[in-house]
Amino acid sequence: MPTHDERLALLEARMDAMSDLRSLIAELRGDINGRFTEVNARFTEVNVRFTELRADMNARFEGIDRRFEGVNGRLATLDQKADRHFTWMVSTQVAVLLAVVGALLGAYYR
Repeated sequence: MPTHDERLALLEARMDAMSDLRSLIAELRGDINGRFTEVNARFTEVNVRFTELRADMNARFEGIDRRFEGVNGRLATLDQKADRHFTWMVSTQVAVLLAVVGALLGAYYR
């Protein structure tokens, strides 16, 4: 069985090893906290970039929406114009038909 002095020396050696382990754990904790801080900073940068990208995309989509509104307006104008031309064409055909029928009736009853 070891003597008291030997046991005390063994305990002191263990305490020194534990104190070294504690300092290593403290360093590790500091490194981990530093890395988490870096990750949070990078995440914040990425989040800002995505926010800027989203704003840019929304602005572009608003521009595209304005273009489609312009195209819709032009198509509505063309549709109205086609309706007017169709009405004139049908009216002209009816007038020609009446003129032909009138001429045939006039020639028949002469």
